[in-house]
Amino acid sequence: RLTADAVRHYQAVCLPMSLAGRLVGRLMPSLSARAARPAPGIVRRGMASYTEQMEKTGRPLSPHVTIYAFPTIALSSITVRATGILLTVGCVGVAGVSATSGPEATKSKVQAIADSGAAPLAKFAVSWPLAYHFCGACRHAVWDLKGYGFTNAMMLQSSYAVMGASLAIAFLATSASLPADKKE
Repeated sequence: RLTADAVRHYQAVCLPMSLAGRLVGRLMPSLSARAARPAPGIVRRGMASYTEQMEKTGRPLSPHVTIYAFPTIALSSITVRATGILLTVGCVGVAGVSATSGPEATKSKVQAIADSGAAPLAKFAVSWPLAYHFCGACRHAVWDLKGYGFTNAMMLQSSYAVMGASLAIAFLATSASLPADKKE
């Protein structure tokens, strides 16, 4: 939480300084801090590249995103966004098939999937993103509307809770919609 003193300091000092810096940068570009720095990828004469400088000092380069281990909270947030995108793509795909081929073609394609051996997998592939996105949206609504759960420990717990709840909902929805075994 910001204290009243911190807010007053920001309003009195930081905000005018940043606005003044922008104004100076626009009116006198030669005094701007951007003009003093070379453009990315351009090396001044006599200066080594960043990689060469780091090799001389023995310091490693910054780790690449492929070897960085994302925190569970970040992965949960990314997954909420990814499931939203996947659900949108799926809805647009079904609407596209229906618009181009007609509703009967869509119904026959869905029925063909339901009658195949891949039906449980297809049902889970639809129900899990829907459940995860819904649970993640509920968590974000609590964060936004109530301001509750903003500690790292609570966020980590809620990330695991969202994953567990969405898997449980998806398994229940998938198994509840499977046809009963036919006894002869």
